[in-house]
Amino acid sequence: MNLWFEAKNGYGTGGGHLYPIPRSLSLMSLEKRRLRTTLRVRRQALSAPARRDAAARLARFAPRALRGARYIGAYLPHGSELDPRPLMRALRRAGCIVCVPAVARRAAGPLAFRIVRAPFVTNDHGIREPRWGARIPPWRLDAVLLPLVGFDARGRRLGQGGGHYDRTFAARFRWRRRPRLIGIGFECQRVAQLPKEGHDVHLHAVLTEKRVYKVRRPV
Repeated sequence: MNLWFEAKNGYGTGGGHLYPIPRSLSLMSLEKRRLRTTLRVRRQALSAPARRDAAARLARFAPRALRGARYIGAYLPHGSELDPRPLMRALRRAGCIVCVPAVARRAAGPLAFRIVRAPFVTNDHGIREPRWGARIPPWRLDAVLLPLVGFDARGRRLGQGGGHYDRTFAARFRWRRRPRLIGIGFECQRVAQLPKEGHDVHLHAVLTEKRVYKVRRPV
C-alpha cells in the first residue's frame, strides 16, 4: 500500500497535489518537516531589537546554568538562530574555554570542536568556523550549547535536519566524560511535544531568553 501526502509549495498541508511519500521518509519525519517550517517562520518573525535583547538576556543569566563547566562547546549563529556570542564572551571572561564545531568534510562525519579564535572561514554548510587550531573531540567537553529549531519541556530537540549533533553524541554513553547537552533557543520555539525517533539525542536543559528548562531524566 502506498502512502500519500498533500503538498503545497513542495510540502505541507492543504490545497496542493498528492505526492507519494518516499520510502525513506516516515510519517514522523514528515511531521518534523512540517514543524521545522512552522517554527522557522515563527523564529524569523522576531524583530532585530527582540533578537538583540534575547541574546543580552541570555548572557546575563545563563552562565549560572553552566557553573562548573570549563570546556564548553557552542556555535556561531546561522540564519535566524539565537545569537550565543554575548554569552560566549561572558563565559570566556569567567575563565571558560569556548569551542565551536568544525564540521568534517564527509557529510556523515561527527563534529569536532575548535577553540574560538580568528580567522574564520565558511564551511560547506554556509556556517562560520575557526580556520586554525587543534580539534577538540566532543568527549573532552563539559557542556555543549546546541542550536535548535524547536524543543519541548521533556528535552526533545528539533534540529536543522542534518543530524550532525545526533551522530556526534550517539556514542556518549560509552564515554568516560559525558558533556551536558544544553539547547539554546527563543521562547517562541517551544512546543508542547516533539516527535522522537530512535537516533534523536535528548537535552539536559534548554536556555531561552526567559528561563532555564531543566530536564529531570535526560535520555
